[in-house]
Parts: sequence; structure tokens; C-alpha cells
Amino acid sequence: MALKDLSPRQMVQITAAWLDPERERPRLASLKRCAPLIDDIEAAHDGILKSHRKQKKANDELSDIQQRQVATDQVHDRKARGAHAVLTGFADLADDPEDAAIYLEIREQLFADGLRFISASYSDEAGEVKLARDRLTPESKAALKALPTPGGNLLKAVQAWFAAGDELGRLDAQRVHLEAQDKPGTVDPRGGQLRARNRWIKVVRSVLQMLELEAADAETTRRLLAPLQRETAKAERRRSGGKVEADTEGGAPPEAGGAGEPAIDEDAPAAGVD
Repeated sequence: MALKDLSPRQMVQITAAWLDPERERPRLASLKRCAPLIDDIEAAHDGILKSHRKQKKANDELSDIQQRQVATDQVHDRKARGAHAVLTGFADLADDPEDAAIYLEIREQLFADGLRFISASYSDEAGEVKLARDRLTPESKAALKALPTPGGNLLKAVQAWFAAGDELGRLDAQRVHLEAQDKPGTVDPRGGQLRARNRWIKVVRSVLQMLELEAADAETTRRLLAPLQRETAKAERRRSGGKVEADTEGGAPPEAGGAGEPAIDEDAPAAGVD
């Protein structure tokens, strides 16, 4: 039986049956080699549950950040395009060449490379705002404040663009931090879920090995293996593209290693490699 093919949902189904006092826990507890593993089973079971609760929370937070980034980016791009267009328009409308030169100089300070940055990444947009803010002189700010726009003046619009860029940078930093959580190194790029899976597989292997050494009676062995055999059979059908039929609690599990004998996953990868 290939333990690595089991889904997290199937994993917790199996160990839930083993840990349930109304189901298979008393049988495990009655076996001197298997009983000491109950604490390990509980820890592995809880590890699968906790890793997925944590991942769901992280996914929800990440989704919220992404939605806020989209909304903020719309403001950022709109204000940037508007400021660029207004400065260009005032330069075209100015009858005094010196006034036109002032508007074009301000545009150059704010948009040294034009508007290409609005199609860049969120972090790049945030970085461009920092550069533009630093290039803008006090004289240019005064000139912007004197240019009227709907709802205020051009300085106010530019500051709204800057604020949106700053927010994009803050949100992107939150996203990066969130994605980096529970990913301490390249050996385990998927973080806690992979570690929880590997721990669960290692513990279940130990149970199977101890059960084989116990030489337990056929009924005990059958009952303990039933949840595992049932779920691994479903995983095998899923992997081979077959239809997974709804199982019933009383259905006979598929044979996996001979009547009354635990089937050990010899081909599954060692703990730490999934």
C-alpha cells in the first residue's frame, strides 16, 4: 500500500479510527508493541490537522492581501496616469515657454522613465514611488499645489499616487512574509504540510511493523488494517484514474498482504522525502 498517495483527508480518517475509543483504540492499547505508539499516532494525527488549519488561515490572509493589492494598484495607476497627463496638458496649454518648461521639468522629476513602471511588479511600483518622491523638489511641490484638479490640486493627486505606492510596498512585504512562514529551508519547500505528512507516514509504518511482530489474532489485525486498506485502495483507484466509489463502514477492505497480515509500504519514500 502506497502511503504517499494518501490525501490529508484520508490520513486523518485512518488515524481517527485508530484513536477512537469506540473503534480501534482499545485494540491498539491491548497490544504491547503497538500501545506505546498511541502517543505518536495522536501527534501525527494532530500534525496533519494543524498544518491544514494553518495553511487555510494563510491562504485566506494571502487572498485578502491579493485583493487589496489589486484595488490599491488601480488607484496607483490611475493617479500616476492622471498626473502625467495633466502635466503634459498644462505644458501644451501654457503660452509662456518658461511655464511649459516648468511643467515638463516636474513631469521629468516624477516620471523619469515615463509610465512604463505601472506595468511592473507591485514591489517595483513601490520602489519607483520612493525614487519619484525623492526627486520632487520643494519648488515643484509648490507648483503642483497651484494646479487645480477635480477635488483639489495636482499635489494632492500626486500624494495619493505616492500613498498607493507605499501601500503596495507594505502589502507586498506582508505577502512575502506570509509565503515565507513555515518554510525554513530549501529541503522542505512546502513547509509544515510536508513535514506533517512525512511524520504521519513514518508513524504508520511503525504501527504496521509492530503489528506484524505482535502476531495478533486475525480479527484484531483485520480491524486495525481495515481503515488503512480501505483508504489506500481508494487512493490507488484515484491514481489509476478509476472511479472512487463511496465506501461503507461495514464493507470488506481489500486484501493487501495476505489474510491477517499487515502490508508494509516497502516502496514509499523515507521520512523527509515525499
